[in-house]
Amino acid sequence: MFHVGLEIRVKDLFAVGRTAVLVGILGVMFPLVLGFGSMFFLGYDFVESLFVATAILATSVGISVKVLQDLGLIKHKVAHIVIGAAVLDDIFALIVLALVKGLARGEFHALEFFILVIEALAFVGFLTMWGPRLAGRTRRWIEKLNIPEGPFVLSVILCLGLAYLADMIGLAAIIGAFMAGIVIDELAGVYDLENKVKYVNEFLLPFFFVMMGAHLDPGAFLKPNLLFLTLLVTAIAVLSKMVGSVLACWKENWKTRIQIGV
Repeated sequence: MFHVGLEIRVKDLFAVGRTAVLVGILGVMFPLVLGFGSMFFLGYDFVESLFVATAILATSVGISVKVLQDLGLIKHKVAHIVIGAAVLDDIFALIVLALVKGLARGEFHALEFFILVIEALAFVGFLTMWGPRLAGRTRRWIEKLNIPEGPFVLSVILCLGLAYLADMIGLAAIIGAFMAGIVIDELAGVYDLENKVKYVNEFLLPFFFVMMGAHLDPGAFLKPNLLFLTLLVTAIAVLSKMVGSVLACWKENWKTRIQIGV
């Protein structure tokens, strides 16, 4: 995601801002309503149904980005909308999850919830609006360091730092890494950071998918009831996301709407 952030300009995200926000909102509302309704209809209680619905809210942005890169669409309008909506999805999912946790514990702290929302919005908002400007002003300072590969080393430190900070807030770490790429976008071309990060990205990316596979329990597919529930939730997640995205992009042509939904 850090590499993707280096490839995308802030102005490109702002250009699709309204569409991305609408895709993000409907991409959360439809899975939440359909996921909750389906589980509740099957006999699960209110909190259990809400937990399942919350689990299918967030977009798997890491996998989506890899597919877009392989298709050569990472700098296309579709990619900008998908990534912008995915960042918003993660924030919305964090907010809903905080509410669900409070309901499950039988207690809700309004102040803690308010602080959580402000932290998430401030993190993304500040880095998007002011991050690139602050990074641009550090160029002279970086050049004075006279350290071999100094800009690259500092960019990696920033990436890891913001990823850790995002995780501390409750967002996905890859959102922090993406924001780091957005922040130093203006310096990327000057110091050829994009090509340098590309090789690191190609080396580390397979490990991401290995980790995803390691979380899967093959034994789950041997239990008929669990297999049925897994397929049902998967179908609801896919269809609800697609319907929400297609409706949100009503101004786009059908090809673009389907691409964004998928």
